[in-house]
Formats: sequence, structure tokens, C-alpha cells
Amino acid sequence: MSFPSPKEFYESFKNDSEAAKRASYKIGQELGQSFQQKLNAWGNDLETVAKVLNEFQTTVQGNPNAKVEGNTVTMRCTGFCPIMRAALTLNIPWSWLDTSFAWPMIQGIASHVMPGIRLRLPSAKSRGDDSCIYVFEK
Repeated sequence: MSFPSPKEFYESFKNDSEAAKRASYKIGQELGQSFQQKLNAWGNDLETVAKVLNEFQTTVQGNPNAKVEGNTVTMRCTGFCPIMRAALTLNIPWSWLDTSFAWPMIQGIASHVMPGIRLRLPSAKSRGDDSCIYVFEK
């Protein structure tokens, strides 16, 4: 499976964030399927969403922490942010990379496992917060 780098993605979609979100969501769905296969985790429940998101986190930043909390899965990213690094290194707007690339991809990963799951971000580093908090709700 081969995906564009953040720079390639930005160059392709910088003038059309809606198309970027659709493409990134699709990439996320493909990643979700790949992680499910790797983990042999075929449920469509919150526990499986957390397992697949943890595999994603392990792949991109090495700090898996997605967990089921009641009727949600919560993922907290407090340390290294690969999207911030890409934005600073490549001189790409961080908020664009988050909203048009990272967040739709993560939503796509989760929705591959559990169609219809919603993503809410009460906290985001690109908005000046100390951490990114992703809340996935049925």
C-alpha cells in the first residue's frame, strides 16, 4: 500500500480542501482495512476501533493510547506530532494538514471498522491546545 507524502498531498489538494478531505478519508479507510487484517480484528465495535487506532498510533508516533471510555473511544496525543513536524519542515499550514489530511484520515480508519462512528476533537494542538483529543462516538 502506497500513499502520498504530506507534501505530495498538499501540492495535489491545496486549492480544494473538500477534495482533500474525501481523498484522505478514503486513505484512512484503506489503512483501517489493512490494520484490521494485520491484527486479525474483525469486530465492528468500540474495542476493535480502539485496537485499530492503537495500531495506527504505533505506526505513526509509537505511543498507542486509544481506549474505550463508556460509549466512546478516546485517543489522546500529547507528545510528538508528525503532522506538526511535516508542517514545519515542509512549510505547509499546520491547520490545513490537520483539517484536510490527518483528521479525515483518522476518521476514515475508525469508520472502516464501525461505519457511522463520529469524530469530535475537543482539543487540538494546531488550535493552540496542549494535546489533541480525539473522541469517537457511536
